[in-house]
Amino acid sequence: MELRLETEEASLLLQVIRNRVEELRLEVRHCRDSEDRAYLKHKERLLNAILAKFPEVAEGAYRRGFIRARV
Repeated sequence: MELRLETEEASLLLQVIRNRVEELRLEVRHCRDSEDRAYLKHKERLLNAILAKFPEVAEGAYRRGFIRARV
């Protein structure tokens, strides 16, 4: 499968995935059930594999062009 994204889109998607990985790490730490914990770790590995497939993208590129006027 091929997915073509603009730089801003890729930047935002990467940020969303990174945030989810962080959330999963917290869930893993607080999970008591070994089966659920293994599943959460599996999801974290999959997300990290996705992140590894992305080329270098400017971290804050999704913010470009969005400037709030201060009144």
